[in-house]
Amino acid sequence: MIKSSRVMRVFEQYVKKYDMNNNNIKSKYFHSLKVMEISSDIATTIGIFTDEEVAVCELIALFHEIANFDDAPNYSIEKEDIEDYALKSAEVLFSKGIMRKIDEDTKYDEVIKLAIYACNKDGLPNNINPKVGAFCKILRDAHKIDSFRMSLNYPIIDTLIEKFPSSLVYDKFKKFGVIDKKMSENNADDVLVLLSSVFGLNYRYSYAILKRNDYVDKIIATLSFKDKNVNAFFNQIAKVLNTYIDRKIGE
Repeated sequence: MIKSSRVMRVFEQYVKKYDMNNNNIKSKYFHSLKVMEISSDIATTIGIFTDEEVAVCELIALFHEIANFDDAPNYSIEKEDIEDYALKSAEVLFSKGIMRKIDEDTKYDEVIKLAIYACNKDGLPNNINPKVGAFCKILRDAHKIDSFRMSLNYPIIDTLIEKFPSSLVYDKFKKFGVIDKKMSENNADDVLVLLSSVFGLNYRYSYAILKRNDYVDKIIATLSFKDKNVNAFFNQIAKVLNTYIDRKIGE
């Protein structure tokens, strides 16, 4: 049986070999913990999982970027564009025997592999079992939500905004679409790429977490502008997003 305490113990045993004084490794470590916490909260709140299944959600979250720890000391954003870390993490979890240290039973193996693999992909397989789909969606929501905390705590985006977003990126945003970072052409685009994660969330409770942490306004507050019109533009973006979040929550 998969238990939360065992999942956490095996994770800590695996990552202790890495240098936590390295900021990239430290950020990956706390990202893993935070995504686990958020995943557990969402899984518990939606009320469709057993205690063991909630522990499976925690396992998926803790190990969803486990392959990144090897690359973290020399991390560069360009490597994310050419390497599939979700696929690599699923492979590491099973090929290195980590999963079998957590549980000898293989009944959740395929669900875990799919949820981790699908974390950074568009869509899910057709005719997927609703509960299996929920494992995948919970990880996606938790990962997206923690990207806001990460952007506040680590220099993920350049906060000096000197121009308006490109038309292609803004058009996607206006359609409430999640924007691929490959579409970004400037710092303003990078901000909209991050903020558009809001449109990809699956659960009401996920939106409640965003609102409770005031992430949209906090992100906007970190930005600096040379042009008052660009400043006004992003303040309006914040209003649009906060209204969208309130509607999703039902307020």
